Amino acid sequence: MKIYHKYTVMAALIAIFGACQKAELRKDTRFDKGLLNFFLAIPGQSTEYPAVAAGPYEDGDTIYVNVPTTEEEPVDVSKLRATASLEHNSRIEPALSGIMDFTNPLDIRVTDGDGNVKQLVIKAVPTLPRTTFKKLWFSTADQLGIVRTNISGMAVVKDRILVADFAGGTLGAEVGVRVYDANTKALIKTIPAPTTFCMQVVADDADHFVVNRYNIYGAGLMLYFYEDIDSAPQLILNYVAGAGVPAELGRKISVIGNLKTGKAYVYATAPAVDNQIYYWEFDNGVVRSTTPQVIRYAAATPWTFATVQRKSLDAESDHYLTYNNYDAADANRAKGSRFVQFTPTMDVFGMNTSNHYYKIFDFEVFTIDGNQFLAMLTQGFFAWDATHVKVYDITDPTKMTLVSDDVGYRDFMLFESDAYGGTNYNRYGDLDVNISGKTVTIYATMATNDKSTAGVMAYQMRYNR
Repeated sequence: MKIYHKYTVMAALIAIFGACQKAELRKDTRFDKGLLNFFLAIPGQSTEYPAVAAGPYEDGDTIYVNVPTTEEEPVDVSKLRATASLEHNSRIEPALSGIMDFTNPLDIRVTDGDGNVKQLVIKAVPTLPRTTFKKLWFSTADQLGIVRTNISGMAVVKDRILVADFAGGTLGAEVGVRVYDANTKALIKTIPAPTTFCMQVVADDADHFVVNRYNIYGAGLMLYFYEDIDSAPQLILNYVAGAGVPAELGRKISVIGNLKTGKAYVYATAPAVDNQIYYWEFDNGVVRSTTPQVIRYAAATPWTFATVQRKSLDAESDHYLTYNNYDAADANRAKGSRFVQFTPTMDVFGMNTSNHYYKIFDFEVFTIDGNQFLAMLTQGFFAWDATHVKVYDITDPTKMTLVSDDVGYRDFMLFESDAYGGTNYNRYGDLDVNISGKTVTIYATMATNDKSTAGVMAYQMRYNR
C-alpha cells in the first residue's frame, strides 16, 4: 500500500506541474497562407476531389476543382459538398455548410491568421475520365449473313469491315471476304477468295489489305494484295512448301507499314517450331526475299498458336507477342497465354497472367497522343468459356506486372467488355481498331460453331485529354 500511495502522489504532482505549463507559439511565426486547399465531393460518395493546384493562393486567384462525370450520368454541379483546408486561425466566408451550388463560380473571402484578406473564386469543372468506353453493337453471323461461323479473320479498312468467310479447299462466288459498312453493317459485296485454304484478311497502315493462304496440306504460304475492295488481287509472296515452310504457317499474320509505297513488314506464325517468328520486308510492294527472316523467342514454352506485332518500322524496333501453350489436361491452369513486349536484345516486359484469361486470341497495340494502348480478345480455358475484349494502357510496359490490388492498377487496366458466349474449338478470334483523332473503334470477332453466337462486336474508346 505504501508503494501505491507513493506513485499516486508522484502522478498527481506531474499532472499539476504539467497543467501550469503554457503552449506558446514562437513570436516570429506567421499565419499568412490562409486557404491551403479546397475540396468538392459528390453527395453519397466518400471521395473528396482536391483543387487542381494546392495553395497557398494569391489574392484574385481562381481555384479549379475537377469533378468526375460521364456522358451517361452527368454530374450535378448544383449539389456538391464543399470542404476547405485552412491554416491556423484562418476563416472563410461564406461558411461552407452542407450541399452547395457550384453551377456558377463561387466567390469566397479568406482571412488568414495575420488578418490579411484574399478574394478567391472556386470553379467546379465537370471532367470526363482520361478514357471512356461504350458498346456500339454486336451483330451475329446470322444477322450479317456469314456462312462459315468459325470466323478466321477480320480487318477494318476506312469505314469498311472485312470478314473472312472462307471454306477450306472450296471456292465460289459466296466464299471469300464479306465487306460491310462499319456504321450500318449493311453488306456491300463479297470479294471471292483468291485461292483455296485462305485464312486471314489483314489491313496495312495505308488502308490496303492482304488475304493469305496458310500452309495446310502442303499448300505453302501465299499473300495476295488488294489496293482497295474493288481491285484485283496481286500475288506478292509465294513461300512454297518445298522451301521448308512449317505446317500451318500463316494461321496468324500481321502487317505494318504501306504495302504499296515505302517500307512494310509482314509477320506470320505457326504452331511452335523452335519458337520461331517469321517475317518478310517489302519495299514499294516488292518482297526483298521470299525466304523469311526469323526471330526465335527462346523464353517461351512451345506454343500452340501465337500472334506478333512489330512496334514500328525502325530497324531496331520492339515487338509485341502473345503465345498460348494450350493443354487440355492443364488442371492448375499453369500454361495458357502470355503477353510480352521484347526488345531486339531480348529485354522482356511481361504481363501478369491475372490480367487476362487463359487464351489470348488476338491483340492490337495503338497510339494516341504518344500513349500506347493495348486492346485484347481473350477467353477462358474451356472452348465454351466467356470471351471478352480488354483494354490496357501500356505506355510504361513495366506496369504490365501490376495486379488488381496494386496502386495505379486502374490507370493500367482500363476496360473489360461484356461477356460473350459460344463454343470456339478452333481458338479463332481477330481484333482490329479504327482511329479517328482521339476516338477509337475496336472491332472483334466471335468465332463459334453457331450462327446465333458467332459474329462481330464494336466498342468505342474515347481519349479525353
